[in-house]
Amino acid sequence: MNILVNSLCLLLIQSFIFISVCQFIPEPRYYQTSTLVNSKIYFFGGIPSAEILATSCISSIDKSTIFLIGGQALDQTKQNIINATLVYTFNSITSQWTTINAAGFYNYSITLIRMQAIMNYDGKIYMFGGKEVDSVVGTINNGPYINKMNVLDTKSLTWSSLNIINNIPTPRVSYTATLLNNGLIIYIGGLEMKSYAFANVNMNEQVNGDTIAARNAHSAVLRRAHPDVAVLNTNISPYQWSIPNISSTNYPQSLSFHSAEIYNNIMIIAFGIVTSDQLQTTLTITFNKNIYLFDVQNYAWISSTAPTSTKSTNTNNHSNYMIIGISVGVSGFIIILSLIVVGYKYKKI
Repeated sequence: MNILVNSLCLLLIQSFIFISVCQFIPEPRYYQTSTLVNSKIYFFGGIPSAEILATSCISSIDKSTIFLIGGQALDQTKQNIINATLVYTFNSITSQWTTINAAGFYNYSITLIRMQAIMNYDGKIYMFGGKEVDSVVGTINNGPYINKMNVLDTKSLTWSSLNIINNIPTPRVSYTATLLNNGLIIYIGGLEMKSYAFANVNMNEQVNGDTIAARNAHSAVLRRAHPDVAVLNTNISPYQWSIPNISSTNYPQSLSFHSAEIYNNIMIIAFGIVTSDQLQTTLTITFNKNIYLFDVQNYAWISSTAPTSTKSTNTNNHSNYMIIGISVGVSGFIIILSLIVVGYKYKKI
């Protein structure tokens, strides 16, 4: 009798654990990196986590392997930098990490931070600029800005640097990099080193249209077909900026160091820090705890997505699992009480 009761108690506990796990909400952060795999967004590191300022991208070969490159790893105290491998891969199917030992990197005593990786359709990762820091004893404040174009061939696992002479941009960090369908990579904004001084990159040097204020630590996504949102039309030459007229409904606060991914014409913005005007005069950091959705077809901030019939079925199935989990917990509790009462009466007889 005791064994049966204990087993049912364990079932009840496991049911409530299942419900709790389904309600997991990650803590706010910034300096993270994110990658979209099918319908899931994977977020890596960020302050206050132990891996910061890295970059990530999805493999164009198998569509499931995520490459995590650069960044700085901190120890458990989150105060000291520890030596870390330059490249890792994460298998989104098996949820397993792998250390990658790629040959040919120009300096293995440093790591790169505050850059953005782009993988082309041939499996090559392009990383322009960023900041060099000592991979063992460095801090995010030391090391130079660079304007090298580092390339990682994910098929042969070898590094190379492109020998670019003409029209090379200034050394910079905290920009955005977006791969177009024609193979061009568009670099927007960022913080540059120019004449031994730091400055935001001019956003209007090579494009026409509306004037866009210089910025860094922003985000950019490529869609098919208040000036916090700006659109760069790459279908004409020269490229043209425009600022769409967007309703204030569901409008988010101004953010930086956040993540942005696009899925089914919805731009999903997460994490980062709030950078509204009233907060720029203080040293207080306010974490963004919200998820924002922007409809890139209708240029509107939305509060929820309208799922298709297939997605609705999946959602209903997930809801059913939640209901089943709760029902099992309640039913298990009732069964346990009934068995205890029956057992007690049986002993008295």
